[in-house]
Amino acid sequence: MKYASLAVWWGIKEGFYQLGRLIVLNVTWVLFSLPVITLPAASLALAHSIRVMVIDETNYSWKVFLEGFKRYFLSSWRWFLPAILLPVIFIYNILFFAVENYALSVGVQAANIVMLIIWLILQTFTLPFLVEQEQPVMRVALLNGIRLLYQKPGLYWFTSIFLWVFLTFSIVLITPIFIVSVAMGLFISMYCVQVYLGNRGMVPEEESSKVYKKPGSR
Repeated sequence: MKYASLAVWWGIKEGFYQLGRLIVLNVTWVLFSLPVITLPAASLALAHSIRVMVIDETNYSWKVFLEGFKRYFLSSWRWFLPAILLPVIFIYNILFFAVENYALSVGVQAANIVMLIIWLILQTFTLPFLVEQEQPVMRVALLNGIRLLYQKPGLYWFTSIFLWVFLTFSIVLITPIFIVSVAMGLFISMYCVQVYLGNRGMVPEEESSKVYKKPGSR
């Protein structure tokens, strides 16, 4: 649990260090998502930009978002369609499924509630793992997320609970979603994935000299 809490904490600290860029990215994502049909490409472009920022911010520029938008314009639908259609099916069954057998109706509705919760939890790391691929494939991203859950359950659950609480409060408050919350939440998720993959140390660059300084060094 200490590993998980430290990873999330340093992700939050690094996110605040990059707050200006994240606000610009979040607003850009909102603007590019307005036509609705471009929402999948804009979301993967956001994840792609944040990945570059997390791994090596010296390679980051505002052009990275546009590059990601073009790159994922079509392939992003491989993620978006199942990510939207399955919850719609689950919610429909929860609200409208009914047969004469009351016990069967309750059982089916309860099963759909469980499947909806599982599906939403699995989405915590889907976007970060999608942009690790040359061509985003939902199945591969989900399997990588499940592998993370198996190898680092503390990291998975701690990050998932924190992000869902954070995003729930942001939705209730409304304004943060349009300004920074989506980019910040994705940044923390991406940071934890890159720590897990070994592409990023747990300590942000601007703090690393303080933490890892050898005894006797200046």
